[in-house]
Amino acid sequence: MTTYAFRIRCRLAGGNIETKEPELILAPPAPAKPFKLYLPNSGNRNNNDWLTFWGGGFGSEAEARASGAPVKVALTIAGVILGAGIDVGSDQVLSTAAKRTDGLPDDRLQPDIHGLQVVPELEGMIFGFLRFDRQTVRITPESLQKAVMDYYSLKVELTKKQILAAQLYNQSHFNSTDTARFLTLISVVEVLSERRLRSTDAQKLIDQMIELTKSVKSPDMDSLRSSLSDLKQESIGSACRFLVKKHCGDIVNAKDFSRFYTIRSVLVHRGEPPEGTDFPQEIRRLDGIVRHLICGHIVDSQQSAHRNPM
Repeated sequence: MTTYAFRIRCRLAGGNIETKEPELILAPPAPAKPFKLYLPNSGNRNNNDWLTFWGGGFGSEAEARASGAPVKVALTIAGVILGAGIDVGSDQVLSTAAKRTDGLPDDRLQPDIHGLQVVPELEGMIFGFLRFDRQTVRITPESLQKAVMDYYSLKVELTKKQILAAQLYNQSHFNSTDTARFLTLISVVEVLSERRLRSTDAQKLIDQMIELTKSVKSPDMDSLRSSLSDLKQESIGSACRFLVKKHCGDIVNAKDFSRFYTIRSVLVHRGEPPEGTDFPQEIRRLDGIVRHLICGHIVDSQQSAHRNPM
């Protein structure tokens, strides 16, 4: 009878498992079954290692998945407890399964997943074949020369916020999960946004509301007054949409960003995106808007500096 196993592929950063052994056995409390941790060769370990957790001997795929899911969550929390980064991924395919030359199916050939997968326990299993993480941008020597010199020739000093925005954009390409990359790209827009004051009438109304709270005796009033005072400025979401419209030009971009910010809000408050969200497609669109925004923001700074010389 075929048995099944769960396999969790994750990355360890900022930590070093101090053992020369190629594998460790982790024993959870009964009745859960022990599972193994396979480590890279001791001579090849670095600060960004791939780790593989394996738990087998399950009678069905459902049983293996039900046992592996809490292990995946436990690994995420373990990273927090240990003070290291353990990236368990979002069950994305890192590498497709190999194919037999005769075209016949073969359960020994499985894709390589960043996260949790369930597989039959068979001898001689092979995980992964072709890598296709993300689309790779083709960079010619000419395009590299132009990209570097386009900014170099501007001779404008970037603000701290512009530098942070550029760093976050670049870092987004190192995020291994779509959700992390999406939130990082949204953060770029938030960093560059400046919240504007609301209209004079709106501010007067808020002042009246603050005045009303002064007659109320409650420990919550200080916090409430602070929140009301903050309303004198527009929301960060509104500031982001204004910035995108200003630097990216067309109304479609502003509408797109409204959708992105809705996804961001649901993701942050619920821990998962709205049902049916196509993250790869949304990220491609968001990436283009963010790149355009950063470049437009820098050029606008240069033009403002020329209009208002010291």
